[in-house]
Amino acid sequence: MSKPLEGIRVIEMANYVAAPIVGRMLADMGAEVIKIEGRGGDAWRNTSASHTQTGWDENPLFDLFNVGKKSLSLNMKTPEGKKIFFELLEKADVLITNTRQQSLVKLGVDYDSLKDRFPRLIYATLTGYGYEGPDCNAPGFDNIAFWSRPGFSADMTIEGPGSYPVNSRYAMGDTISGTTLFGGVMTALYQREKTGRGDFVTMSLYNAGIWNFSGCIVMAEKPYEHRYPEIRNMGIPMNLTYKCKDGEWIRCTFFEFDRYAPKFFDALGVTEKMAELGITTLDISMENADKLVPIFEPIFREKTSAEWLKIFGDLDIVCGRLNHFRDVLTDEQAWANGYLQEYECTNGAKRVLPSCPVRLGSQGVFPLGKPIMYGASNREVLTGLGYTEEEIAAMTEAGVFK
Repeated sequence: MSKPLEGIRVIEMANYVAAPIVGRMLADMGAEVIKIEGRGGDAWRNTSASHTQTGWDENPLFDLFNVGKKSLSLNMKTPEGKKIFFELLEKADVLITNTRQQSLVKLGVDYDSLKDRFPRLIYATLTGYGYEGPDCNAPGFDNIAFWSRPGFSADMTIEGPGSYPVNSRYAMGDTISGTTLFGGVMTALYQREKTGRGDFVTMSLYNAGIWNFSGCIVMAEKPYEHRYPEIRNMGIPMNLTYKCKDGEWIRCTFFEFDRYAPKFFDALGVTEKMAELGITTLDISMENADKLVPIFEPIFREKTSAEWLKIFGDLDIVCGRLNHFRDVLTDEQAWANGYLQEYECTNGAKRVLPSCPVRLGSQGVFPLGKPIMYGASNREVLTGLGYTEEEIAAMTEAGVFK
């Protein structure tokens, strides 16, 4: 069966992670994604390889956001490079970029410069802070624009000797931002089917952070002014995390007291104690959390996390272990649903990558595309535009392809 986006051509003029996530998802679904890389390649190639201490031919952190694409090492600052770019747009459906606006304007490839020339083009941008306001031209990475400015990094810091804000890792905010922009691109493609016209679709890291932490931001409003970070004895005590005999943590979650609390109390052997304390509703349990948590903690330490998971599972109480990232790689549930896939790096090394999170019942799991090396698709893309081998060689010599 053909993939749903076969026949869609995407030009990706973007680096690092947030915008390339859009291209990765579109490529998984069958679109032809041509990634334009200038200045010696996407800067993320080096940054990601430094984390794994490998070369570009074994670069899973880069591949994670770029498998299935074609790489064109195009120098956009040359007349020939600009000409090739416009030729690509003639048959393109989507342009993705995270290049800052002033640079796009300087190159003459901003939305206003292209919209009349390419009226069916979906022009998708991912910025740090949006197009208005004092910081519209400021550069942005997810650890600042997504995690820090919306409030998460400061308000989730638990103060204490030696404590510090948690360090966000490996483009988590970028991933959410790009996935959100992907939805916008798909909406614009659907709209074009009805109107015949393209559109400008944009997302910013800051906007994604505000949306992602929206519940916390709403609760920070007056008159609520919710306290952050939440202290240990804050919330529904049955739903808090507890450390087990094996040193692992688990937590249960329920919001129907009459249905689940009696079973929970019985499993811990505290039914009579709860009755003595008058714990008959979730609200009352929250008001008495400072009394209940010290009662529950030593009981949880009597059994391993596996034993507690079995107990609560048999009672149909939602419960889970606070897993480690490494646990996902061997999680039967993840593999059974195709949430992870094995793939082969350019150098032949076998590694694991997460799958595209979107599923269609008619398609199943979208298989991973192949990793791309810098400029590996130059000849394929250019011959597809009608250039001869001699012309390609001459432009390469002239520096059109970096």
